[in-house]
Amino acid sequence: MDKNFQEEFTEMIKFTPPLYKQRYQFIKDLVGKYKPKKVADLGCADCTLLWMLKFCSCIEVLVGLDICANVMKEKMHRLSPLPADYLQPSERSLTVTLHHGSVAQKDPCMLGFDLVTCIELIEHLEESELLKFPEVVFGFMAPSTVVISTPNSEFNHLLPGVTSFRHPDHRFEWNRRQFQNWALEVAGHYDYSVEFTGVGHPPTGMETVGFCTQIGVFVRKYPRNSEFPQAENPTEAVYKTV
Repeated sequence: MDKNFQEEFTEMIKFTPPLYKQRYQFIKDLVGKYKPKKVADLGCADCTLLWMLKFCSCIEVLVGLDICANVMKEKMHRLSPLPADYLQPSERSLTVTLHHGSVAQKDPCMLGFDLVTCIELIEHLEESELLKFPEVVFGFMAPSTVVISTPNSEFNHLLPGVTSFRHPDHRFEWNRRQFQNWALEVAGHYDYSVEFTGVGHPPTGMETVGFCTQIGVFVRKYPRNSEFPQAENPTEAVYKTV
């Protein structure tokens, strides 16, 4: 590619709405489509996605999990009921709970969910955590649907100032083939199907790099009470409620 041509595209990159809002809207649209009652957000950080989802009328249970308790504590007030909720209570019952813990550990409080979201999470995991992650999420938790988003490294050369990874805490960033190979292996092992999509369209003429954020949507093939039983529950809880 001509250097001047590439620099021109790099200066043009601007996502509207911002990329993080596009990721959250993708989840919100998915909730609108499948109407899950119990939703867990792994790596919930500042609780922004949970805050958006608490207004979805189909959801009765919202759970957030993050390794950093302080970040959750700073923003958890956003999940509290609004004054109007007391003046005119809704017929819907909504329970919101935040847990401090690692996605590499199993805890019985994370069982029985319809949808589990992992938005820009896996690239922050150490290698040992990433190895445990599929068994925890797909083998033990075994929700009906799992959504995983992660950066598409093929897009990075179009982003101003990005010379390696997009964030200093990222342990890796995968191209589309790497992510899809990993996702297909996980899906096959735990009896899920997976479809790939993304958000953050590339500029015209650069479509070959794919989306800025790549997304895998995993759907469990068999119901929980089928001949494919859920993993045995651990004997004790390991997460701490925030």
